[in-house]
Amino acid sequence: MHFGLTDSEGRPKAQLREVHAFTEVLRRTDFARLRRPDTSIALLVSSFLEARYPFTQPEDATGVADNSRQAYIAAREADLPVGVVRELDGVPEDCALYLVPSVKQLTAPTWRTLVERAAAGAVVYASYFVGEHRTQRGPWWPKLDETFGVVKQLRYGLVDPIEDDSLRMVFQRDFGGIGAGEELVFRVGGTAESRAFLPVAPDGAEVLAVDGHGRPALLRHRVGDGWVVLCTYPLEHMAAMTPRVNPEPTWRLYAALAAFAGVPPAVRVDDPLVMTGLMEHSVDGRVFAWFVSQHASPVVVRPVLDGRLVTLDGAPMAAVELAAYGVVVAEVREVQS
Repeated sequence: MHFGLTDSEGRPKAQLREVHAFTEVLRRTDFARLRRPDTSIALLVSSFLEARYPFTQPEDATGVADNSRQAYIAAREADLPVGVVRELDGVPEDCALYLVPSVKQLTAPTWRTLVERAAAGAVVYASYFVGEHRTQRGPWWPKLDETFGVVKQLRYGLVDPIEDDSLRMVFQRDFGGIGAGEELVFRVGGTAESRAFLPVAPDGAEVLAVDGHGRPALLRHRVGDGWVVLCTYPLEHMAAMTPRVNPEPTWRLYAALAAFAGVPPAVRVDDPLVMTGLMEHSVDGRVFAWFVSQHASPVVVRPVLDGRLVTLDGAPMAAVELAAYGVVVAEVREVQS
């Protein structure tokens, strides 16, 4: 009798008590009338996941799935209210930040649209990826140099292998909460083909960070009223190919991108193993913050938000105490004058 909600004598197990507590949260928040707020952050999923294009291999689709999933994980670790966008549905016009993670292929019209979104004031982030196989390897990025303000140093048909076991990304200037001189360290993973970086020389772009060899690793380039940000390493792919890697530092980069784009999360915690997000009541306007812990032991976090937290009973909360793998739901209220 190791399965089910009650034991052999009908007594409730911990699972049943958890279901009861969850039911109470749904009742007290009137969950049926809750909805996620609109977001200004888009995670673009390449159409090469699902469309049948010529000169492609099955690994092109699986790579999109793996890299996009890892990017979503990093975005949620940064508490970003990211929305997933299918390239086949078009690129929305109303976002401030577009994430294009470890992408080998987008259609040419989509690349043009992303440049238009940047020119209109958005921030577009893209990270380099050559694919996981030898067929047609390399980036399918039209006008890469002109778009990102660089001169690529590639040799046709060859990849530039990442020879270190870790990527040291050292920031040369302040960027969205990451200070100049700060270092992010990423574990390197991938196949013999995909474990590759993009060698570039800046040609109008600013170098935000360099790798351990002094080569540009992160650059930004002004386009109209906005920016395009190029990462020369496939951060999301490397993490997707590495077992038990999360949390890894991509969440720090995504948080910096959101701050740079002017769309930091409305509520966040400085702990990637505690994820949070908001839900709004469609009738009375109440706002609830959900805190979900991935820690195997109790933890206390102090959220950063515009407003104040109270329990579902209305008691003030200066901090959120979470049990092992615990969940806490609190109401967000305006700061009293």
